[in-house]
Amino acid sequence: MANLPVCRSLFAFSRDFLVLPALLLAGVALLAGCHPAVTNPHDPKFIVAEKGNWQILRGELDTEVASYLKQHQATAEQVGPSKMPIVETAMLKNMVLKKLIMDKAAALPLKDVDKDEAAQLDAAKQNVPPGQDFDKLLKSAGLTLDDLKKRIHEQVLIRKVLEADAFKNIDPTDQEINDIYTKNKDSFNIPAKIRASRILILVDDKTSPADKAAKKKAIDKARDRIIHGEDFSKVATEVSQDQYSKSKGGDIGFFQRGENPDAGFDDVAFNTKENAISPVFLTPLGYQFLKVTAIQPAGLVPVADARGYISSKLREHNMQEQSQAYAKKLLADSGVTYHLALVDPPAQMAPPPSPGPGSAPPSAPAESSAPPAPAESAPPAATNSAPAK
Repeated sequence: MANLPVCRSLFAFSRDFLVLPALLLAGVALLAGCHPAVTNPHDPKFIVAEKGNWQILRGELDTEVASYLKQHQATAEQVGPSKMPIVETAMLKNMVLKKLIMDKAAALPLKDVDKDEAAQLDAAKQNVPPGQDFDKLLKSAGLTLDDLKKRIHEQVLIRKVLEADAFKNIDPTDQEINDIYTKNKDSFNIPAKIRASRILILVDDKTSPADKAAKKKAIDKARDRIIHGEDFSKVATEVSQDQYSKSKGGDIGFFQRGENPDAGFDDVAFNTKENAISPVFLTPLGYQFLKVTAIQPAGLVPVADARGYISSKLREHNMQEQSQAYAKKLLADSGVTYHLALVDPPAQMAPPPSPGPGSAPPSAPAESSAPPAPAESAPPAATNSAPAK
């Protein structure tokens, strides 16, 4: 079976703020509990982890594992019996870590949570590719709108907890930025790029000849409006069916040759002069035309222009390191009791990474690529009780 990729949410949120590193996937001892009611560790009501007033049940863990496998169009049999305990361990720790951070969130004075959640939901909707429906994409991912809102809520709380309680001095110094630029100048040689705005009217193989003719007439009319002096962004907002760019006045940002997969797109874009309007042309997406708003020639990016990019990457690196250290300490100090044996990946195998609680589950190792788990890794019989209903 081929390696399963790291599971990502269908909608690309701005950042995954918490990474569960290899250090956190090792060395957590089995703290065996002895409770009288549920004795079968495969029973949905069996408590697999608990602390204070919360518990995680076997059924909840099984649901997370099943959801992950479904997203990757895989089965437990394909992953393999020697690797499934590793996947379950990584996902259980991810669930525990999320609960610990939610406990922190409840105790901290976090601001603008509702505002940030609304902004992320709007961003998710704006990132829907042209011609695709937001609700249908949710359904195909096995999600409801409430599911997505819950994930966004958790992600916002995680970010705010980290900002309030974990991140210290994450902004790089000028000297750090200059050192990165000097050591990596070759990386700042860029090809020619252009920035453009577009107006798109969708056409596909199912479009009837009559509808296709009507759509061609509509986009010709939109182009004529701009040629005769109307503002491009205004017309794009009114006419374009590109849900990603219409709210930005048609702006699709900078791109280089080969980044757009639509046949014929680059030929038109790179042969249109700056501030000029291209002819209407047909691609697999439909009828469209462009306005080239900027041309960036090939060459070395000056350090002043690269500073913002380098700073953001160094800041991201610092946040990742600090979030890992914070997560490690949180788990180590948590006092969580586990009622299943936790099976970690062998040292020579990279652990399933986690994009953080509230986002997507960790990646499962492929049966063909990971060495077998230790023989003693099977969960031992234990007893505990389900929470009172």
